[in-house]
Amino acid sequence: MPHCLATQIECFALPCVQDGYVFEYEVSNPKGESLIFVRFERYEFFIHKRYRHKHQDYILKCKKISAGIPTGIIKGALRILAKHNQKYLISHNLNNDSLRSLLVSPFLKQIEDFLSFDEEFELEIGFGSGRHILQKAQQNPNRLFIGIELYTPSIEQVLNQINLLGLQNLWIVNFDARIFLELLPSNLCHALYVHFPVPWHKKPHRRVWSAGFVQEALRVLREGGKLELRTDDEEYFADAYKILMNEGAFGAYISKNIDKEVVSKYEGRWRRMQKSIYEMQMYALDTSPQKILDLQFDFCALKEVLKEKALGEIAKSFAKISAKKVLQKSFLHINDLYLNQDRCILALSFGDFSQPQSKYVLLEKDEVVYLGGNPLPTEATHSAHFELVQLLRSCFERHH
Repeated sequence: MPHCLATQIECFALPCVQDGYVFEYEVSNPKGESLIFVRFERYEFFIHKRYRHKHQDYILKCKKISAGIPTGIIKGALRILAKHNQKYLISHNLNNDSLRSLLVSPFLKQIEDFLSFDEEFELEIGFGSGRHILQKAQQNPNRLFIGIELYTPSIEQVLNQINLLGLQNLWIVNFDARIFLELLPSNLCHALYVHFPVPWHKKPHRRVWSAGFVQEALRVLREGGKLELRTDDEEYFADAYKILMNEGAFGAYISKNIDKEVVSKYEGRWRRMQKSIYEMQMYALDTSPQKILDLQFDFCALKEVLKEKALGEIAKSFAKISAKKVLQKSFLHINDLYLNQDRCILALSFGDFSQPQSKYVLLEKDEVVYLGGNPLPTEATHSAHFELVQLLRSCFERHH
């Protein structure tokens, strides 16, 4: 994570424009931490300033408002602040990067690119070194392939290979696969590959493969499309099989130690160790109904109340409301609150317990919005949003 350490941090007068970066405002919480809001072209993010009592220094690092911000852009903002505080600087890791990072690529897609998506595709979840999905894309130039991965070095490696091979039919997504599936339209996927997922024996709730995942996969797959699991972990395979057997109508094929045309790096390693490889293919037998994601995330119910109340008075009342709400199928947690004279920022975690989303809400006079755009339109997130609106409205009206 890009960061710098200093004995003291002084910020220039805001707003301020330097080298294409717009440093707009700073907000602080009661603990003395602060967020500096930064814009660069289409990107928005916070620089988080925090004093570390144990080390007796200040740390500056990024708090992302949305996914997919290139590391080079974050480092650029931190370099400006580090240069401004050169006399206090202790250390940093901001060298050897540029705005032309490999992550600035037309093939690195944002999750919002799929909210009105209508192209047929194949999907690999957790592509690792990318050997399997790169070869599939090379062999099928007229088919779109999508690879989803959380590990940034793997993403950088595959984006570089896309460029070197001249591929035009492979998109990369840096996101949680479980939420991603929930947002995709029905009946467009020809094949969905889950090869050698992390077993998570001690935390099975973190596994990709679950009852909800299988149900979403069946919906996303076209009739005859396949969901393919390959693993060297017999316990994971047995658990996945049990989950699958609780579903409705589908076709299935199970095999062990079958040679494949494309062998991933991990599979090659396991075979050299003479470990067994288990495979399960599940086929969708029906066409699924389309999923409608018409969920509203507005704050209209708050705006009139907010007009008639000073932000400072409202902010004081937040300390009296419950910061945690556990709902029927979701949760809402107000993690922190940051203020200046003109605005208030709420830092939230909410949505599904196993797939939470993090967002910031900006409250200004006459305006309440999610920074970086609305949350992803899942049922769990919408339920948590509704609870947030009711919570804030009751808080405002109580102190009106």
